[in-house]
Amino acid sequence: MAENNTILKVENLKTWFPIKKGLLRRTVGYVRAVDDISFDVPSGSTFGLVGESGSGKTTAARTIARLIHATAGKVYFEGKDILQLPPPKLRKMRKDISIVFQDPYSSLNPRMTVGSIIAEPLKVHNISKGSELIDRIAMLLEKVGLSASHINRYPHEFSGGQRQRIGIARALALEPKIVICDEPVSALDVSIQSQILNLLKDLQEQFRLTYLFIAHDLSVVEFISNSVAVMYLGKIVEIAPAAALYERPLHPYTKLLLSAIPRPVPERKRAVFQSGGGGVQTIEGCPFAGRCPAADGFCCKSIPPLKEFEAGHKAACFKAQ
Repeated sequence: MAENNTILKVENLKTWFPIKKGLLRRTVGYVRAVDDISFDVPSGSTFGLVGESGSGKTTAARTIARLIHATAGKVYFEGKDILQLPPPKLRKMRKDISIVFQDPYSSLNPRMTVGSIIAEPLKVHNISKGSELIDRIAMLLEKVGLSASHINRYPHEFSGGQRQRIGIARALALEPKIVICDEPVSALDVSIQSQILNLLKDLQEQFRLTYLFIAHDLSVVEFISNSVAVMYLGKIVEIAPAAALYERPLHPYTKLLLSAIPRPVPERKRAVFQSGGGGVQTIEGCPFAGRCPAADGFCCKSIPPLKEFEAGHKAACFKAQ
């Protein structure tokens, strides 16, 4: 199923969580956290997945990494559907897909030293032992801007930015082909964010990595991504090359997100997109209809397909032009 240089292909992925009520805990409905999304990630690129909290982007990423069970759909990694892999083959595949978590505090075990944290995946996969293991850990620490002398320290001795560097070093330990970055800078100060983003770009060139970059801040995604998909209530509402998305957004939700980005020149006027409604999710129609000022009765009854308006630029909106 691999096309050209596509390393990751997601087709009609769904992750629904049952809603149970009553004494017998019967299923009365589902939370459609990820609801029929599809996209391709070219090898060596950075694919951004953005949206507000609760849009389903983190659930999508964890489903792709098989940390959460998928309800339906397919995820092809180098032509193989990883959702169908049996445990022995899945274990081998895990070396190729790693993840950097959002919170640099809770993602590191406080009872383990930095060396033990980075060594854990190497030991699980029987890759390095003895002095070779120590040398590899030291090399990884230096690659992420830390010192080999930190190997025997504990996470509480480091700042948030340094802890995230440790998390990145752990993610790179097995020499993965894809790194899922789940909002890796959202918990950091702005000055530290730029350092981590620059580090990720440098590491991408050195190790020829492919990133699936999750974020809610479009200015961060603009800096690092080649292509961007915008999610809202479990669905992808727009997908495009990064430059095209920021220059000419098509979906009202994307326009709303872009209008919320702070500008460095406060006195400069810019168009502000106003949303309407109160964020009520429609069951039958477009998920954004309750907030969209352009929505009409047809939008509330029909789900817009993800339609291509320009080369590589798609939007799920009846009003897009």
